[in-house]
Amino acid sequence: MEFVEIVANSSVRLMVPLLLAALGEVISERAGVMNVGLEGMMTAGAFAAYVAVVFGFGVPAAVLIAAICGLLAGSLMAIGAVWMRGNAILVGFALFILIPGLANFLFVQAKLTAATPALGDISIPYLSKIPVLGAAFFSQNFFYYLALILTVLVWGMFAYSRAGLVLSAVGHNPAKAETIGISPRNVQTFALLACGAFAGLGGAALSLGAVGSYVPNIIGGRGFIVIAIVILGRWTVLGAAAGAFLMGVLDALKLNLPQISDIPIHLLGALPWIVVVLMLIASARMRSNAPRTLVT
Repeated sequence: MEFVEIVANSSVRLMVPLLLAALGEVISERAGVMNVGLEGMMTAGAFAAYVAVVFGFGVPAAVLIAAICGLLAGSLMAIGAVWMRGNAILVGFALFILIPGLANFLFVQAKLTAATPALGDISIPYLSKIPVLGAAFFSQNFFYYLALILTVLVWGMFAYSRAGLVLSAVGHNPAKAETIGISPRNVQTFALLACGAFAGLGGAALSLGAVGSYVPNIIGGRGFIVIAIVILGRWTVLGAAAGAFLMGVLDALKLNLPQISDIPIHLLGALPWIVVVLMLIASARMRSNAPRTLVT
């Protein structure tokens, strides 16, 4: 039971960065833009938040700075892919290479080695005392509760608000949306800015909340995993949340299984990717509700 409790706690903690970034990617892809630059935007948030805390700005300011840096990275994607009509895949790959490389360079040059202060857990009375799973779901740091709140808000936006309808309309048929006075370019720009901000928060949740430090290439391919999560979740908020939790469980198993088994660690490292590939193959046979005009 102790092992299950440890894995559950790690799963939730590792899910949060993926969930925050996935919310942004859902917004972007529902508007018709696949944001391959997500890895770079998460890196921008992770590095900016870490530097802000190390230099004494405090966690609230660091979270805001991370969101702003992610938003700025999202604006580069919007300029290249939407306003200049460049190939979104190539623009995204440019950000994928540029931003982590720049962050790694600055990290090494500044010789930053300090760990960030541990974030205190916020426990919900009674619920956090539930055996095995109580601490995992009801006693977590600030980022977990922020992710839950934002998940509800983004779900509500798509389910009940005009903004959600506009985003989906542009993703499915931008030409028709334009005939009723909606600017697809403006909508996609907003979607990429929002995606960048969410990705920046996801990066901060990783460096400040899950790891407590920054190391080069800290995101480690999570940007691509998030894109797969959104596809596997059928471009829905709840599907993306379920996919983020699944990947969190796989990451937690990768970290904790070596303590109780002799499974090769390299195989465990590949476990999330193996599951992603298998699920993508399985989902290819399902009826897709993908936005019809994803910009690539």
